[in-house]
Amino acid sequence: MIIATVNQKGGVGKSTIAVHLVTWLREQNINAALVDADRQGSSSEWAKELDTATPVYRLQSADEILDEVKLLSEKVIVIDGPAGLGEVTRSMLLVADVALIPCGPSVLDLRAASDAVRVLDQVHRIRGEKPKGAFIPNKLQKNYRLSEELLITAKTLGLDVTPGLGLRQAFADSAGQKSVVWRMNRQAEPAATEILGLFDHLFAN
Repeated sequence: MIIATVNQKGGVGKSTIAVHLVTWLREQNINAALVDADRQGSSSEWAKELDTATPVYRLQSADEILDEVKLLSEKVIVIDGPAGLGEVTRSMLLVADVALIPCGPSVLDLRAASDAVRVLDQVHRIRGEKPKGAFIPNKLQKNYRLSEELLITAKTLGLDVTPGLGLRQAFADSAGQKSVVWRMNRQAEPAATEILGLFDHLFAN
């Protein structure tokens, strides 16, 4: 299975979700690897700091994604994509079985997510089938109007709408602490509950 995290906009949680996901999969004794397709390389460094046994690949071009990802031997491949919907992201969607689209609560985030859905539709026309899409509401705040609008808009995009993730400091701190939120202190427990619930949802079927 190949899982790609995609969005036109940076800062919406792609790397956080990708690193947490590959770590969680390996804790479930699933042979999983991370492909870092972002030139910044932050997710590959983070994943290696978490567990040196995690297979990590740096594939930077569309050709590398198309030529090499399906040759990898691991059972599950999680690809952390770059910001933008260029050739690298499109190549990710061409090989992916599942596309995760995290989206923050701002108007710009909503527009970027809608653009990602449009690219998914284009890939569907090319492949004759569409990668299963999952829309992940992220950085949600209680009693904040845009967050409510995000949840409403998400349901209109024709994707699986997953449980959301709150705007929590633990997610921002996890990379700096070379950790994942369920290995952090008690203050991180709400974040851990949310992201583990997200993964349970994604792999329920």
